[in-house]
Amino acid sequence: MESEFKINIFDIMQTSTPAGRIAEDGAPAGDTIRNLILDNWDQHEKITIFFEGIAEMTRPFIDEAFAKVMETRTLDEFNAKLHFPDASDRIVKALNAAVKLRLKIIKAAQEREDEARGL
Repeated sequence: MESEFKINIFDIMQTSTPAGRIAEDGAPAGDTIRNLILDNWDQHEKITIFFEGIAEMTRPFIDEAFAKVMETRTLDEFNAKLHFPDASDRIVKALNAAVKLRLKIIKAAQEREDEARGL
């Protein structure tokens, strides 16, 4: 296993204001970043994500790129694997809010599924 995989959001997105959930017409979006994270998850001890050059990200982009990782990984795994060394306070706040909301969505879906199965 290699020690670190680095992701530079600006280099991939080619904009200081990343937006969008799903890549369309060849343009990268939140799912581009999420897939890059998940494709490299098992091959690296940590994944470092850099935000240099990023002024602002939309909520849908943050949810798709980062929070939806929680659909296949636990919060502990997320916190242990992903590192955001240059994230501003505003970015950290937006990431935390997106992860909290995604965890609520996952929990509600699980409760509905359990209810449907009569558990």
